[in-house]
Amino acid sequence: MTNPINNRKQHLTDSHRIEVIKNHRQWEKTTLDEKHNAFYKTISTTVKPRVKQQSDKLLIGLKPITLREMNSRKDHVYTGCVLSVTIIEETLSWIPSIHLVIEDENFDCERMLIYGISKEEGEYLIIKLYTIGKKIHIINPYLRIGANDMKPSIRVDDISSIVMQSKSEWILNMCRYCCEAGALKSCGKCKQANYCSKECQTMDWKLYNHKLICKS
Repeated sequence: MTNPINNRKQHLTDSHRIEVIKNHRQWEKTTLDEKHNAFYKTISTTVKPRVKQQSDKLLIGLKPITLREMNSRKDHVYTGCVLSVTIIEETLSWIPSIHLVIEDENFDCERMLIYGISKEEGEYLIIKLYTIGKKIHIINPYLRIGANDMKPSIRVDDISSIVMQSKSEWILNMCRYCCEAGALKSCGKCKQANYCSKECQTMDWKLYNHKLICKS
């Protein structure tokens, strides 16, 4: 049987994971720059989805699915399925969407975009609900191929298709590198990122470019 800890460590250096996290942090840096520069403004747009995601009211009877079971090259709604994931990066709010990075039970990583969110609702969701370490179910997940970058993401147009998992499942004080719980060592500069060890902190700087979002 594969040791889950070793399996996770192998995924931490996966090239797709590194790309997803670094790109997300670059976007996070952009939002920070906007807050400190009134003349710096990013315009976010979206293209109408090619297929429509239907929302079910109950999880009962839905088939569990993971990211690797989805075709990352094809727009498709996996009707009758549920994708269970953990939020592993700070959630960002850009009208008309909010941006997340998620990890599934296989430690595979992908970006997730939720559309149709007002500015006020977006601010509430990123501060109070969709925070690091929270776990969610996505009903009838839609794997969307980006119209501009042609890269995959999990897209949600109906927020009712997202169900929060119970608090007992959340990862508290999650390490920003290895995603394990109970990380109590914080970055000495920004005080925002927690780590299990000096090794995890060093790897977060080297692989995931923590300096992009490290602000005192």
